Amino acid sequence: MADDIAAALRIERVALDTDHLQLTLSNGSEHSRPYRLHSVLQKATSAQRAQWVLVDGGCGIAWPALANSGEAGLINMYDVAWEASYDAAMDLLKEAGWKLDALPSREQDLCALWRLEADMNNGGFIQFFGNWGEANCRIALDALRKIGAHQALAIVQRQRDILQRLEDDPRLESMQDIYRLLTEAESEELEELDQAFWEYPDRLAPLGLACYGLTPGSPLAGIARP
Repeated sequence: MADDIAAALRIERVALDTDHLQLTLSNGSEHSRPYRLHSVLQKATSAQRAQWVLVDGGCGIAWPALANSGEAGLINMYDVAWEASYDAAMDLLKEAGWKLDALPSREQDLCALWRLEADMNNGGFIQFFGNWGEANCRIALDALRKIGAHQALAIVQRQRDILQRLEDDPRLESMQDIYRLLTEAESEELEELDQAFWEYPDRLAPLGLACYGLTPGSPLAGIARP
């Protein structure tokens, strides 16, 4: 499955115009990316934009002269496809009246992971847990386990364990009380773990796509989900 997805997301042709980057994938689908989404491309000259290279097995595109974007590149089709999977799952959640348990298990996993990534990157684990609670956290942990994101799983599980002792604390009347009830050492550890998550020790997009497949009906879906 992972090899099939890599083949489907491989970039075959790159075209640049005045406002957009147009990528044609091996499955024939096209992806248009406006330069304004990437400040280094928006500020670059046409000659600088033309100095691109393919990376990550052809699924990413980088501009070494403009930015150090790592092995995944500045734009990566794994990330684009993963965002499309998230968007589709969240659309279904909205249609279901925001009732997570009304969705199929695949979409529950994706919604829980979207909430995890969004809140962890915005404010950290306490924000995630405070916003969505134990049930969503449990689904997110199970999803990390399913996709094989072992390092991210260990980080989030440890953060959940730190909060465990507060469950029966009578002073815990709302999620906001968590901040004042934590010890200084616990707060410092949670912050360190947040920073570890932000470094993405596991690449969630390739792992998630290998587990759940590309979203059916998406222009990127050259193959069906498992």
